[in-house]
Amino acid sequence: MVFFMLERMADLYKKRARSSSVHSVFFRKSLIIVLLITCLPTTFIGFSLYFVGVNRIESEVNKTHQLRLTQISRQLEDQLTQLEVRLSQWAFNPMFNDRLKTMDFAQEVDFTRDMLKTMLILQETNPLISEVYLYIHDSKTLISSSNGVTAIRENELKNYDEFSELMRTQKSIFWTKSIPLPGITDNPVHQKDFMYSLVHKLPGDVSEKYGALMVRLDKSKISSYFHELNDAGVSFLVDEEGDLLIQENQLTEEKTVLKNTLQSEIQKRLSDRKQDTFLYKFQGTTYSVSYYTLSRLGSEWIFATSSDLSTISGPVIMMSRLIISISMAGILTAFVLSWFASHRIYQPIARLIGAITGDKSDKGIVNGDELKYIEKEWHALSRESHVLQTKVEEQLPTLREGFMLQLVQGRLYYLEEEELRSRIAYYGWETEDQQYTVIALQLIGLSSAEGKFKEDDEQLVTFAAANIVNELTQLHMQQAYVINFQDLFVGIVIGLPSTVPANEIKKEMGQLSQEIISTLSSILKVQVTVCIGQLSTELGRISDLMEEARHTLRYRKLLEANQIIDMDSLFLSGDFTFHYPFEIEKELIHAIRLGQEEDAFRIAEEFIAELNHNAGVELYLQQAMTQLVGNVNNALLQAGFNVYHFHQGQNLYEEISQLRQTAEMLRWFKNSIISPYVSEMNQTYQAHQTQTVEKVVRLIEERYMTDLSLEECADLLGLNSSSLSKTFKQIKGINYVDYVTKIRIDASKKLLLETDLKISEIAERVGYQHSWFNRVFKKSEGVTPSQYRDNHH
Repeated sequence: MVFFMLERMADLYKKRARSSSVHSVFFRKSLIIVLLITCLPTTFIGFSLYFVGVNRIESEVNKTHQLRLTQISRQLEDQLTQLEVRLSQWAFNPMFNDRLKTMDFAQEVDFTRDMLKTMLILQETNPLISEVYLYIHDSKTLISSSNGVTAIRENELKNYDEFSELMRTQKSIFWTKSIPLPGITDNPVHQKDFMYSLVHKLPGDVSEKYGALMVRLDKSKISSYFHELNDAGVSFLVDEEGDLLIQENQLTEEKTVLKNTLQSEIQKRLSDRKQDTFLYKFQGTTYSVSYYTLSRLGSEWIFATSSDLSTISGPVIMMSRLIISISMAGILTAFVLSWFASHRIYQPIARLIGAITGDKSDKGIVNGDELKYIEKEWHALSRESHVLQTKVEEQLPTLREGFMLQLVQGRLYYLEEEELRSRIAYYGWETEDQQYTVIALQLIGLSSAEGKFKEDDEQLVTFAAANIVNELTQLHMQQAYVINFQDLFVGIVIGLPSTVPANEIKKEMGQLSQEIISTLSSILKVQVTVCIGQLSTELGRISDLMEEARHTLRYRKLLEANQIIDMDSLFLSGDFTFHYPFEIEKELIHAIRLGQEEDAFRIAEEFIAELNHNAGVELYLQQAMTQLVGNVNNALLQAGFNVYHFHQGQNLYEEISQLRQTAEMLRWFKNSIISPYVSEMNQTYQAHQTQTVEKVVRLIEERYMTDLSLEECADLLGLNSSSLSKTFKQIKGINYVDYVTKIRIDASKKLLLETDLKISEIAERVGYQHSWFNRVFKKSEGVTPSQYRDNHH
């Protein structure tokens, strides 16, 4: 193929040579220039990459490696600092007062439960926390957020002494690895939790210390910071004493030796520099090693990592050698090609014709006039350019929509402010001396009686609302963009001149919001809540403004159909009180536990109505419903029911956050909580209740002749008398007293017919006095005992 091309070029050269006047000096100069242009740059680049690039890459890798290590270390350090500050703040919590010194946690059940809830809340404040402990020195009690209350006995000498040593420490807050908390072992590879624990003595002030609040860290969460730094090397964390805190699991023998060697080398360098990056050769391989020292309240941890440079510089070396080889091999080809190319350099018109025609050679030239041919081709290119520009303009709305959606969702966080302004200017927005704000709209009442739509018409309603809002916005604003979020939520991004005063902007936004509410309510028959966001001169804060506005929508007042919320006014004068109906909640849980579905429905309606009256704010109502669901689950779990079995992966709390109206919440609570729970409990309780009633029947049959009251029977079975009474009547159809009376009457009738005992003796045998027996018997059978005996003999 190459020889065929060279042959064609040679023929073309001969044809050109007949009509061209080429001077030999110009030809030689042209040939030398072309050879220099084609050969030298490639050869120079290859040698430069080989001799200079490798060292440069090693230097850049060191810098990058140190930067990555510093960045990740600071992230970890920020998390630890936040943990220390948060623990110090919690030490002043009134829950941890001097009352704990003499607290009997077994007796103070409610206080103990609140304490465990508080410790669980503290555990959730930082992702690194695995467990929270509270140690009371006087009572030698250890409280865990997951394991509850544990007593430390003196026969456990090691634990006993080490906790005593803890209280003798002078520091109020410190890190330690000497506390024998559950799950911490001497082997950092196999232990689940971090070796060090954070300790803060209680109370937080300068008074006498009675205990300590301790936090144990999750080793896996800390280990996650190592994953990004593992470039065919090793990463580990050790303390100032050389004890290994974290390392990669299942290290090979070679990596284990490398780790030990690097640890020794870093220990030598620590006296001079607390953090550093250096190259280290191990078994013929060069590693970039970086370490960083974390100072934590008197303790120092060294975070170290290494990378194999050969994995980065190897491909560069190979490519450099390949470029050199190709450059040398291409010199000959370049020389041949340059020979023919030099004949065309002197003739700009011919070169331009060759660039335009390509393989067409001289075809298409009108009457040999090359300029007219160039003009014709130029017009053709202009027409093609115009067609392409038209296509770009047609796609511009789609591109603008994608950009604005990414901007609002915060996906362009990596762009600087100038880049964002440049991009939005491309889509036709003015960016000089501009300020920006947002408006968030929430559509509510989709399934109301007067509405036009069904619940599954969310996207249709949002689409229609977005179009209406867009038309109204264009009438009032020069720079505005409406975003359809497809979930009954519509956002508006607005750009305004920075010279317009804030009060005028707020007034104009209020008028626009009122017009939007009126139009949407009239056309779509939905309720609308509008939140006017704050002003900002930075495009990069658009996503934050929209998120804040969307969150503020949850503060809407439930009793108002359409509302306008100004974020500035809300935070200055907003006053939202909240009273949780605990008594109604107890009644509701009790009804559910008893399987009384209708009562549970009725009480749930009272609960929602009370919340709607007291809270009046969507956010608080959702939080109250979350609290209610959690308390119901907690009560049923304590009763031995697996509530998680009913939902099968269903996220109840996420569903609650999507509910906007009290009617929706009530319907959801009935269908998702009350009905499945009551159904399952009724099935389970039915068998249990039947067994309980059978035991009561046997007791009655055995002891009916005695004064066996319902309370005594309930005590014998370990039950509540009120619950037993309801259960007995539900299973037998009559109450307890009537059933005992029936058994006694049946027994007395048998004695009357089968024995010659006196009426008084029979009354005594069945547990009655003679006069009362006659009265009860006659009320039951319609005749006296004597008449009954005479009638049946």
